[in-house]
Amino acid sequence: MAAVTAPPAEQFAAAWETFTRASRRARGRATAPLDGSGLTLAQYHLLEGLRTAGEMTVSELALSAGVAPPTATRMLDALVRAGLAERRPSPDDRRVVFISLTRERKAAVRTAGVRVEAARARLRESLSSEEQVQAAALLRRLAVAIEEL
Repeated sequence: MAAVTAPPAEQFAAAWETFTRASRRARGRATAPLDGSGLTLAQYHLLEGLRTAGEMTVSELALSAGVAPPTATRMLDALVRAGLAERRPSPDDRRVVFISLTRERKAAVRTAGVRVEAARARLRESLSSEEQVQAAALLRRLAVAIEEL
C-alpha cells in the first residue's frame, strides 16, 4: 500500500508549527548568558549595533534589534545598572538619549558575537551547499512575508 502524502498546505502548517516550537524553545534557552560574555542572546542582539556604530539612540537600537522602543528601554535600564552600557543625553534634543558600550563591555559584545556566529555556522554546516542556498532564499522570502502580516 502506498503512503499517503499530505497536501502541501498541511505539510507547510505542520513544518511551520515544528519550526516555531523549536524557535520558542531556543528563545527560552537564550535567557542564560552566552559563554564568556555575560550577555544573554537578547542583550547581545540589542547591543550588537553598537559594535560598529559607537553610539546609537534607543529608537535606532530597538529597530536594529527588532524590538519595540519600550522593550529596548527596559532592557537598557538593566544594562546601564549592570555597567554594560552608558546613556548620554543629546546636546541638541533633550528627548534623545545616546547609548554606548562601556569600554570593558565592548569585549563582551565581541565575545557574544563570536558565540552567535559559531552557532550560526554549526546550523549552516548541518545543511548541504544546495540546502544552504535554498534556505537563504526561503528565509529571505519568509522574512518579507512575515513583515507583511
